[in-house]
Amino acid sequence: MTDPRTEQIGSEAARLIQAGRTDDLNRAIHMAADALKLYGAPLPGRGRVRKHAQAMSMQALGETGYRERRREVWRIAEEIMTAFELALPEATTLLVGRAALGQIDAGVTIHIRIYADEPSQCIASILDEFGYEALLHSTADARVGRLNQIAFEEDGIKVVITRCLLSMWADRDRDVFTDKPVETAGLSELRQTLAFDEPQE
Repeated sequence: MTDPRTEQIGSEAARLIQAGRTDDLNRAIHMAADALKLYGAPLPGRGRVRKHAQAMSMQALGETGYRERRREVWRIAEEIMTAFELALPEATTLLVGRAALGQIDAGVTIHIRIYADEPSQCIASILDEFGYEALLHSTADARVGRLNQIAFEEDGIKVVITRCLLSMWADRDRDVFTDKPVETAGLSELRQTLAFDEPQE
């Protein structure tokens, strides 16, 4: 039986994330335990916090609003991936992580990988040409070396583009930082998901 204190911490951690206090699940869990003064209580897992966050999102948005928000995440990803694949026919894009599963609660970020040998400046210029603004360039230390990233916001949702070399495609189903399996969706798969999730008249 789950310790009720664990559920309290999970619920509070989800509330902190929904309130914008932090977007890091582990930090939210520890902040919640401190705020509730439940020192020594068994801490909830990340999945449990996400379930609390999903319940809060569903309650705040309603089932229809939640589905519309999820479709918005997928729509933004599909538009960006389409822009890349139109501008760079040799490139391939993947939606990676929780957004690929449609999990939009607990601080969703749209993570897109673009597999291309073109420099990151070329990728940034494509985003610029398609009207994406306030591009923030950075590099991240991955297990395969340093990877260039571009971050921005679209309709209030954070988007992070990670440039991977074409030679990295074989490991596409692995997290570039942890090497753990990761959920992915290609452009055609994402379009099928959007078509299947089309609201019924």
